[in-house]
Amino acid sequence: MKKSLITISLCGLLLWKQAAALTPQDYAKYFKIDMDAPLPSFEELAQKYADPKDLYDKKYDYGWNISEIFDEIFRVRIAANGKRENRIPFKSEEMLLNMLQSVPKEIYPYIGPYMHTVPGIPEKILNLPGIKETKNKFPERIAPQLADIPDLEFLSPSLYFILMPEAWPQNLPKQEQPYIRSSYPKVVYDAEFYKKIKKLVPAERFFQGNEKTKKVTRSDFRTLEPTQTSLLTAADVKAFSETLDEVKEFGERDGNYINTYNAGIFLDMYEIENGIGIKDNNQIKDQVNPCQRLIQKIKILGKNKENEFLTIVGKKGFTLNTWAYTCDKTIKAYRVSKVNRATIKELKAYSKGLYQPEITAYSPRKPSFQMSTIQGILEMYKAPMSDVIEVRKNRRILDEKFKKMKYMLVSSPIAVHY
Repeated sequence: MKKSLITISLCGLLLWKQAAALTPQDYAKYFKIDMDAPLPSFEELAQKYADPKDLYDKKYDYGWNISEIFDEIFRVRIAANGKRENRIPFKSEEMLLNMLQSVPKEIYPYIGPYMHTVPGIPEKILNLPGIKETKNKFPERIAPQLADIPDLEFLSPSLYFILMPEAWPQNLPKQEQPYIRSSYPKVVYDAEFYKKIKKLVPAERFFQGNEKTKKVTRSDFRTLEPTQTSLLTAADVKAFSETLDEVKEFGERDGNYINTYNAGIFLDMYEIENGIGIKDNNQIKDQVNPCQRLIQKIKILGKNKENEFLTIVGKKGFTLNTWAYTCDKTIKAYRVSKVNRATIKELKAYSKGLYQPEITAYSPRKPSFQMSTIQGILEMYKAPMSDVIEVRKNRRILDEKFKKMKYMLVSSPIAVHY
């Protein structure tokens, strides 16, 4: 419990920054999905990645039902480990080392004293320059909000981090925001302009009962064979939205949610092992292309689940793959149609690499996680303007459907940032 508090305290004191030699664009290839690639069955993946023989048998079910006979194998292993000359690495040693190297040294007086009180922390960490000197030492810099509290030096070292002035938002330097005045153009009545308007649109066009003639456009037709790169139509979006109620019901019956979730875990492990997955962050694919990933999971579960899902989307003329393509393109265009200025600003900063110097300022632990996340966010908002326009025509329907589904396609998240 105490060891986990150290990690929580470190994460709570600052935004953890990681270094990286790669750029986000280096991970773009991992977000391309081949829907026709063969996949192992759920049983094959479970046998490979969840074999119960790999688990240690502790010889009892509950703590109150431990046998009186001590496990002989466990006794031998403990005796052998105790005679080792080499130290057994602490489970989170490398993570703590990298985190401590990533944070500013000004934070050490607020976390070091507590680390010296936690049993089992390796000497390698406790003897780090800056951490070693903090043993049994009270921090010198105290937040003004707490400075007048009597007997503050008796505070538990586990709470020293609240003494740091920077931990209080009131003590951080305020950034001045420019005041933007709204300016409106001065409208001048132009008689010649309105004469031209009246000439183009006769007054009788505005008479009561004058019906507007609807013009048939491309939006009214379905795409015959949707692909990953084909453009959407409003009819495609509407047909896709009409499948969502039954897709929601599919996820709520027969354990389909937990089965697709487990299939997703095995799929991530399988792709990482075969070089087509992102180590430690392959689950971000589910946010970029939730629908194609969902269909992959369903294919892993077998023909019965494929046919069950096909009976749902087939009512609107979709195959599994064409539904997945239409679904992902719709969601990406939906995200773009709902995007705000703050998100646009971040996307531009990501695409221009403005965060690169900041990321590379500290030593690396898992550089792929941060870089692949940035590229994943950029991929989430890749949508042609034509698709965005078509989605806007049905956006109110999508709002209702996604909200009803709690923004989940079975076990795949429909990530939307407003």
